[in-house]
This record gives sequence, C-alpha cells and structure tokens, in this order.
Amino acid sequence: MGVCFQRLLVLLAVFILFTTRTAEAKGPSPCETPRSATASLLENLQTDHWHPDKAVACVDLPDDTAEKNQRMAIRLKQILDAKALYVSTDGLPDDPNYRDEEGRAQVTPLDAFPVMVIVKRGDRWVYSRSTMQAVPGLYKETFSSVLLAIQEQMPPFFFQPVFGLFVWQYVYFIVLVAMSLAVGWLAQALLTQQIVRLAERLELKVNTELIKRIRAPLTWFATGLVFNWGIPDLQLAVQATLVLKFIAVSILSISAVVILTRFVDLGADLLGKRAEATDSKLDDQVIPLLSRAIKVVLWALGIVFILQNVGVEVTALLAGVSVGGVAVALAAQDTMSNLFGSLTIFTDRPFQIGDWVIIDGKTEGVVEEVGFRSTRIRTFGKSVVSVPNAKVANSTVDNMGLRTHRRLKLNIGLTYDTTPAQMRTFLQRIHTDLQARDGVVEDSTQVRFVDFGGSSLDVMVYTFLDVQNWTEELVFKQELMLQIMEIAEEIGVRFAFPSTSVYFESALPAPNPPK
Repeated sequence: MGVCFQRLLVLLAVFILFTTRTAEAKGPSPCETPRSATASLLENLQTDHWHPDKAVACVDLPDDTAEKNQRMAIRLKQILDAKALYVSTDGLPDDPNYRDEEGRAQVTPLDAFPVMVIVKRGDRWVYSRSTMQAVPGLYKETFSSVLLAIQEQMPPFFFQPVFGLFVWQYVYFIVLVAMSLAVGWLAQALLTQQIVRLAERLELKVNTELIKRIRAPLTWFATGLVFNWGIPDLQLAVQATLVLKFIAVSILSISAVVILTRFVDLGADLLGKRAEATDSKLDDQVIPLLSRAIKVVLWALGIVFILQNVGVEVTALLAGVSVGGVAVALAAQDTMSNLFGSLTIFTDRPFQIGDWVIIDGKTEGVVEEVGFRSTRIRTFGKSVVSVPNAKVANSTVDNMGLRTHRRLKLNIGLTYDTTPAQMRTFLQRIHTDLQARDGVVEDSTQVRFVDFGGSSLDVMVYTFLDVQNWTEELVFKQELMLQIMEIAEEIGVRFAFPSTSVYFESALPAPNPPK
C-alpha cells in the first residue's frame, strides 16, 4: 500500500504540473480567413481567456438560444482536447478568397479529424453546419455517459476552480489512478495464476522466478490501459491531455515490450530444457542467440510505436534510416557476411559445441561457442581463437569429433643387417600383439614391410582404435611402442637412424713429373 500511495502522489504532482499550463490567449479574430475563423473558437475557450459568446462568432449554428450554441462550441473544444488533437493555425490559409485543389471554398484543419471543416458562407469563413451537427454524437462517443450523469448530480462545490481546474477533475484523477493501480494488481494476480495452471495442464516445467518477473510489467500494463481509457473524461486542455496521453502510451508500450521479452525468456527456458535432452549441442547455443535477437526486434517496434504516438513521422524516419542503412551496410559488409556465416553454421551444422576441429588446416582446437560474429575455439595450448563465421563457412572444416574411430600409424626403420627370418618374426609378433589388445578395431590392423629406405628397412604399423579421447589414444600408443621395443630386443633387431655411408676408392698412381 505504501508503494501505491507513493505512485499516487507522483502521478498527482505530474498531473497538477502539466494541467495548469494552458495556451496563451491571442484575443478574438474576425472570420475573414480560414486561419482566423479556426482560431476564433479555440482561442476564446482557453482557461485564462474564457469568452464563449465570442467563440461562436465564426460558427454556422441554427438560430437557437445563445446558451445552446455556446454549449455546442464548448463541446467541440472538449472533444478536440480529450482526443489530444492540437490544431495549429499557422499552416492554415490566410487568404479570404482561398480555394482548394478542387475549387471548393473549404479547409480541413486536421487530417486526423476530418469531421471538422471550415467553409465560406458569404464573405465569412465559419465552422460548417455538418461539423456542429456531428458534435452531439462525437461527445457521447468521447466521454463516459456514467461520468456525465454523475456531473449533473454534483453540487456546485465540485465546479469551483482550483489552480485552473475544477475540484471534480482532481477527485476524478485520484479515483482514476487508484482504479488503475487496483486493476493492475488484480490483473497480475489472476494472469500469473493462469499461466502456472496452463503450464501444469500442458505438463511443462516452468521457472517460477521467470513468472514472478512478469508480474511487475503486467501490473503497469493494466494500470496504463485503464489510465489511458480514463484520460478523455478528465476534460483537460489539449496540452495536458497530450502529456498524459504520452505518459500512458509510454507506460503501455514499455510494459508491453517488457512483458513480451519476459515471455521470450520463459519460452527460451522451456526450449533450453528440451535442447539439453538432444544429442546436438548447437541448439543449446542457438536458443539464447534467437532470444536475444527477438528482444532487439521487440524493443525496436516499441520505440517506433512510442515515436508514432508522440507525433514523429515514422515513415520519413524509417526512410532516412533506410538510406543511412545502405551506407552502414556497405561499411559493415564483413559484419553482415559473418552474420550470414553464423546462419550457415546453425543450419548446416558442420560441428557441435565440444567437437575437436581443424579449420582450413591451420586453426585446431575444441569448439566452445558459436556467436553471431565469430566462432570461439579453445586450442590445445589453452588459448582462445576467434574465427570469423564467414571464414568458417567458406573454409574446409575437419571435424575430428565426428570420427567413428581414431587412426594409429607408425613408421619403424630397422637396420639393413636384419635377416628375412627376423623381419617375418618381428612383423608377426607386432600383429599378434595388436590383435590381442583391447580398443583395437577388428580386422583393421596392418603390419607390413613396405620399403627399402635410404638408411633403413621400413615397416608400417597401421590400425584403428576405439577410444574415447585423445588421452586414451596417447596411452595406447605409448604402450604399443614400448611393446615394440621389447619385441625388437627379444628378436635381436636394431632400429635404424638416418645415416650416410662414405666409400673411398683406391688411390690413383701419381702422374710422372715433367722432364
């Protein structure tokens, strides 16, 4: 309750600050031009320049009582203010003989409110008869009939002006804020419960902390919705209505975006749990990236919506952004190519998180993360190498992690004094030992005398291992080489090393000395 009371005081202070500012009166103007006729009604119905009798000077009304005609003009001004429609007379024609493109002597001051039309009657420009006839219906549509009925029953005290506003407007503002906060609290209490029940019905394990994070923006959304609905009934000046509308729309837009982003987090959490159960590890990386991208789009749309309600020409703004975007795109070709490279990696899946890869025969290590711009690889030297995704997509990727088995190949050189019998025994012993070892793939072993080398008799040991990691592979290779050394020692053969033999021919007889 303390927080709600503080919010109520802040909103009341903002309300008093902006509602007491009204437009400056410029005095009555004759009905000689469309501009002066339009201004005559608006300027004579300002709080500090209240002259209803002068406001109807440029209005085409039937010959009813002056009080009824003035009430019609006042209601038209109230409709414009409640709808936050600010009429700027600066851009209206100031020519008494003005004609539009179709040759008609009429002007529509607001494109957003085509009902209001200024026409020429004789030598005077006036608000048209059709405009004033539409006022009663528009008045009922704009304002709550319940509030209008209550106003008729209010005692005179509620119509006393205080700081430029009637007492009933302050009372209604307080009631509106209190009702908005109450509806907001009720909405978050009911809707969050419904979300939990729906998740239980669908047998989904939702994160309760994420649901709690939805409550606050949901409260503000419902508060802004009710407050925005009740603003017209305050019957404030157009400047105050514009400010309050802007506050309400901003609260609605921001809270709506926050709610949607919270639901994106909730969905990402559910999808993340499913991704953990799959064999692929890339989807664990894709879900956070997609979640981040969706949030960026949602915030961009929310900002555009707020700017549009403020009155910014969003179409022109987007056109300017698109022109600038071409220049940015040209300057950021590498960034865009890396972005499309990441999409290629996510769709083609040349590797998974945790795979041992060799990229373009140069970069070797374990894949740790795939981002929108680069892929991070942890090398065997424990450093991290960031490879642009465009390069990854266009390079040869040797995925060592997809090997079904690990290959083992040794080249052994024996000295040339090795006899054929010793060679056959040496080959047979190694082959038998390999076949008996655990981890060797069946029917994959080859132990052959392959070549007469420059300084050795060359033996090739070739097989495939069924081991889980590089460490097991190294241990197997170590044990095998130690066993080969023992076999060589038992048979009596020696390992050759690179050497060069130099042969000297017998010395030639010295030539006879010259006589």
